[in-house]
Amino acid sequence: MATITVPQVVPSPVEDAEALMKAFQGWGTDEQAVIYILAHRDAAQRKLIRLAYEEKYDERLTDRLESELSGDLQTAMGYWVLDPTERQAVIANAATKCIDEEYPVIVEIACANSPAELLEVKRAYHAIYKRSLEEDVAAGATGNLRNLLVALVSAYRYDGDEVNGGLARSEAKIIQADVKNGVTADHGELIRVLGTRSRAQLGATFNCFRDEHGTTVTKVLRNAMHKSGTDEESLLRVVVMRAEKDLRGIKDEFHKRASVALEQAIAKETSGDFKTFITALVGTSQ
Repeated sequence: MATITVPQVVPSPVEDAEALMKAFQGWGTDEQAVIYILAHRDAAQRKLIRLAYEEKYDERLTDRLESELSGDLQTAMGYWVLDPTERQAVIANAATKCIDEEYPVIVEIACANSPAELLEVKRAYHAIYKRSLEEDVAAGATGNLRNLLVALVSAYRYDGDEVNGGLARSEAKIIQADVKNGVTADHGELIRVLGTRSRAQLGATFNCFRDEHGTTVTKVLRNAMHKSGTDEESLLRVVVMRAEKDLRGIKDEFHKRASVALEQAIAKETSGDFKTFITALVGTSQ
């Protein structure tokens, strides 16, 4: 389900490191060369390139990229060269600094990962920041938002496909009663359901809610929450985090809903080296 393309034969990590240094030297950075190398290496290969670069040039590749690049390309490339779990930990930490606006990032990390993957992200977070993700989320958020986010990042959910139909129907009624009270209410039951049930069980509950009330839970919840972040920030985060995981499935779903290929939509809305990099990660539709 990944979308990045890696050549069958690639240079050695040392050769890639040398090519990157060459791209950094001279009058201005050769961004296209940097993209050509790093956008077409998988996570294991990028890690070896980082190690080779740091050993050969006695500086961190991440630091050099930060000094050589700018804007959205700098942000996206800085995330891309990190190990996947470390990347999510860094993104989560940035979100905790302004969590009232960036809470969707925490929700995405908590819900898009499997329980085992989320645990690895939290371990990486603890190793980097010497604090738990739960601790920083709790310190940054307040009220119902804090209760929900802490529940989401703390949960180790059942990851199977089995569902309880009776439970789904009863909890759909609980959600309806809870959201009817408005955004100022104590949404303890809603938070309990969202923070503890498996994806499959929540899917069954949301389907019951839709069948009973003629609207989706996501639409109800969206009405109670404000949009955050720029389109570019959301775009680069999703693409960088999912390009080696399940972005092909996201592309297929996007095409069904928008009747246009994701790469075409991105190409229309972005420009320059950032466009080149992001479209390289997204790939072309088959």
